[in-house]
Amino acid sequence: MLVKIYSAIVFSLEPTIVEIEIEHKNGFPGFEIVGLPDASIKEARERVMEAIKNSGFDIRLKRVVCNLAPADIKKTGTYLDLPLALGILLSSDFLDLKIRLEDTLIFGELGFNGGIKGVKGALPISIESVSKGFKNIIFPKENEDEVSVIKDAYLYPVSNIKDVINVLEGLVKPKEVEYNFLPEMDYDLDFADVKGQSFAKRGLEIAAAGFHNVLMIGSPGVGKSMLAKRLITIMPPLTFEESIETTKIYSIAKGKINYEGGLLRRRPFRSPHHTSSEVSITGGGSIPTPGEISLAHNGILFMDELPEFKRSVFEVLREPLEERKITVSRSMASSVFPANFLFVAAMNPCYCGYLWHPTKTCTCSPTQVRQYYKKVSGPILDRIDIHIKVSEVEYEHINIKTETSREIRLRVIKAFNIQKERQGKYNSMLTNTEVSNICKIPNESNILIRKLIDKFGISMRGYYKMLKVARTIADLEGSDELNNQHIFEAVQYMNVFKH
Repeated sequence: MLVKIYSAIVFSLEPTIVEIEIEHKNGFPGFEIVGLPDASIKEARERVMEAIKNSGFDIRLKRVVCNLAPADIKKTGTYLDLPLALGILLSSDFLDLKIRLEDTLIFGELGFNGGIKGVKGALPISIESVSKGFKNIIFPKENEDEVSVIKDAYLYPVSNIKDVINVLEGLVKPKEVEYNFLPEMDYDLDFADVKGQSFAKRGLEIAAAGFHNVLMIGSPGVGKSMLAKRLITIMPPLTFEESIETTKIYSIAKGKINYEGGLLRRRPFRSPHHTSSEVSITGGGSIPTPGEISLAHNGILFMDELPEFKRSVFEVLREPLEERKITVSRSMASSVFPANFLFVAAMNPCYCGYLWHPTKTCTCSPTQVRQYYKKVSGPILDRIDIHIKVSEVEYEHINIKTETSREIRLRVIKAFNIQKERQGKYNSMLTNTEVSNICKIPNESNILIRKLIDKFGISMRGYYKMLKVARTIADLEGSDELNNQHIFEAVQYMNVFKH
């Protein structure tokens, strides 16, 4: 008896629907799988047979042949364990079906005891199955939190093979789940913890409102890392669509990170160490998997001690900072990962860190200072909108009460809503043509901008960056038009100071 069951695998970030054909043949008893299975799927033969046996089914196995289609795509992972077991039971006439297999997608990993374990990528698989028209999804109960956001299919979370049989025989009703997405707005960290640094806080507020990349330069101990870690607390909350995008990445990366299932309700904050390799930043492996820049999608990628990162890491950051995606090519596949993150970097002004310190003496020579800055890629610096000089905190500012993250976030959300209504995206994502239309310069500001370009040698890229930052400053103030004040403030955050 020929049986067809539909399942799915995840290769890189892309789920693929797999049609499984199982048939008993005459011949020497065995279990043969064709259709480009990898080692993990070939090993499924032992897991499947032990799971069936320990679930109470006495099957005298004949020659079983299983075909995985499409046959030209490499099959990997443990997603197919459960449908393979069900296919053997169905082809052996053990089950009385009450639901249509043509409308059902099944996936899950089996243990020897017949239990069903969670798998990576359950959310993207479920989304893909709905887009392909499947009405029923049978999946591991461990993945219930993330799959529960699916609304256009009947969901059947199962814990063991007997649960699946009850579903197929119509003894179990689909899980009724009403998922309410509520982004988390409360954090343990707060901007009120940072004393002084009003200039740096203002720069980070502008960065959060317009999604502008930031570089903070200052001596050790002035609070650069402290400020960067609190930037996430003033950013707009994740939208449902952003949460789906980000959760799909984390669902596939399960096992590398602490992922507990369900939709992510906070923007991710990734802070790789400066010894990180190029592959860990971009993603990769024989089968490309997401790296730090994709795990930071819709959140923050923070690089502390920026000059200490390898040159190769700087070079791979060019594409994501410009295109907000990263292409990873390997021998087995070429994958495009999303990488729409807010880039935040911090560095000292020199090797010893005290070039700008008011009391401590810098021990670096001018040549050493120049060498230090040469370690940072010029094209990367050119893609950073906001440069902040973080100074020492004066004693008078230590006991002054400062704004909380909640207070700053209200202004940021207001500015974000203005941008969303006007152009549907952050100001930092505007094209040059859109900048010319949206960031119109008043006539009285033309003379000012010309003087700034002549004095500081601002490039065309810098010119458009300045207008984007000025537009965000105007949005924070609720102003429809740019004025000299907005432009003056934007210039303060440009890379115009000499090292």
